[in-house]
Amino acid sequence: MDVNGDDLIDIVSGSYSHSEPSVDMAGYFQVLLGEKGGKWKAAQVLRGNDEKPLLLSSGSKEQADVAKICTRAFVADLDDDGNLDLVSGNFGGTFGWFRGEDSGGFAPESTWLQAAGAQMQVQLHSDPFLVDWDGDGDLDLLSGSATGGAFLFTNIGSKAEPKFAAMQTLVEPVAGHQGVIIEGETDATETPVTFGDAHLVGPNSSTRVWADDVDGDGTLDLLVGDSITVQHVLEGKSEAETRVALLAWEKKFQELMERMQSNAGGAPDAALNDEWQKHYQSKKELVREEMTGFVWFYKGKAKGDGAKRTASN
Repeated sequence: MDVNGDDLIDIVSGSYSHSEPSVDMAGYFQVLLGEKGGKWKAAQVLRGNDEKPLLLSSGSKEQADVAKICTRAFVADLDDDGNLDLVSGNFGGTFGWFRGEDSGGFAPESTWLQAAGAQMQVQLHSDPFLVDWDGDGDLDLLSGSATGGAFLFTNIGSKAEPKFAAMQTLVEPVAGHQGVIIEGETDATETPVTFGDAHLVGPNSSTRVWADDVDGDGTLDLLVGDSITVQHVLEGKSEAETRVALLAWEKKFQELMERMQSNAGGAPDAALNDEWQKHYQSKKELVREEMTGFVWFYKGKAKGDGAKRTASN
């Protein structure tokens, strides 16, 4: 998008949080202004028309920080007034809107987008993507979330006055995290231990979405990126013995966590911390873990064929 009106493409990004100890936690927005020749200038803090850094408004008192950190920016003309707006996700899963102004740039204060009369929200790590999903001429909002899935907020208002309906689920979140023993589960035996990635049939956690006509057939397709830790059996070991060893590892892990939590607030226990660190590292002797992710393709269907999309990765 061209943020500063010089007919060159700029790049806008959110961020997790700055590292200034004297300032409350907040995820600044960064802009890399375009230069001729397809290059960009060094990143700089994106500022509002008051010349101060753009910051999302605080949420409730209990959630002031999560409303302002882990910002994820999308720039588009949401209200069709000819000015680019900035819509951002955050750690808490809500969506802030900085309106573009006639003088150029963005209003200093954000407002929270609403859906069906309540604050628009997904379950943590909202990541907005604005597109005319239903083909009625206005911008709808798509998002992934930390817990997985892909979600749609349909604009039932107009191009000039956006109004969003309640959230629809386009891709269901995966229950649990496939292929991983979930650290923190009270009963590790309830979590299936699956090795490799052949069993995966859809996106896992930390999803991000993109919509475009990927295959050129005139309909919007949906791309969903995810994050997953895949476990692989070590050479010379069987799945059965690895599964038993992992469950035993998880049991001790839970015991150590409980001991550390019971000691919270007391004097630091160096021996306990050392034991925890050694046990945590010992998992490498049982299984090889690969932190990775996939991009899942959901093919769009033409009107009249239904809204269902099928996944492939």
